[in-house]
Amino acid sequence: MTQSVFFDSQIPISVSDGVIPAADWKRVLEKLAGRYRYRVSFTTFMEIVNALAGGDEDHFDQNRKRLLLLTDVEACEFLPMPGQFIRTVMLGLPPERPEFSPERLRGEWMPVIRRARDKHDLLSGNVVMESLSGGIDLTCGIDLAMLRKQMQDGKQLWGEELRLAKNGHKEMPPAELHAEFILQFDVHAPGTRENVQRVSRCLDAAYCHLAQIHHQSTKGAYKFDSNLQDWIDNQQLMYLADPDLTFVTADRRLIAKLGKSLDRQRVREFTEFAKTI
Repeated sequence: MTQSVFFDSQIPISVSDGVIPAADWKRVLEKLAGRYRYRVSFTTFMEIVNALAGGDEDHFDQNRKRLLLLTDVEACEFLPMPGQFIRTVMLGLPPERPEFSPERLRGEWMPVIRRARDKHDLLSGNVVMESLSGGIDLTCGIDLAMLRKQMQDGKQLWGEELRLAKNGHKEMPPAELHAEFILQFDVHAPGTRENVQRVSRCLDAAYCHLAQIHHQSTKGAYKFDSNLQDWIDNQQLMYLADPDLTFVTADRRLIAKLGKSLDRQRVREFTEFAKTI
């Protein structure tokens, strides 16, 4: 079994909120067994954790439920950050970001999030993980400020990527230039001809998505702050660098932007995927 699937954040959120019936989600997971490996993208995970970090106490349990729906799946595997995924899986280079490694997210973050009574305990490091003799509690927390900084840094890099795409010209820069940018600023890998050619092909979906945004921006004023979802979508599409990965979303507008991508068939709408799997 080599094929893998990962889901957009809309899916666990919709299941949690009852928009997608829990029975439908259960059937999809059952059908995945033996056909697809279930993967959790860093982008989906962090989008929901960021809501947990930015939300108030009244919505803590709701946001945590969404996260548990995403991760409490048999044989669940976490994917690295998109840039780290390109670096390690596609280029065979050593990882750089241990603070956000799949092992740490699964083995350290999730146990703490599960046991937290509320957001305050999570922020203050007062989540009781184990009670020792003598009335001593072993407590932990999560640096949610570090998470929010990572999100802000990612948005800033996306802004630079959009500026590269526009660059004062009507035409979209070539895919090779986009690959060079990603290699330098996100993947942190040598911009050799071999790497540029390989990453250029691997990121075809992300490039086509960026080209659609470029086209949209040439028709009028593109408001970055009003379109932050574009950054998240583009991050998800970077995982399609691996030809064995399929991305499932409920966002038909995103799918429509990928009409010219060589990897369009590996972006599936949830209802259609659920019927045909």
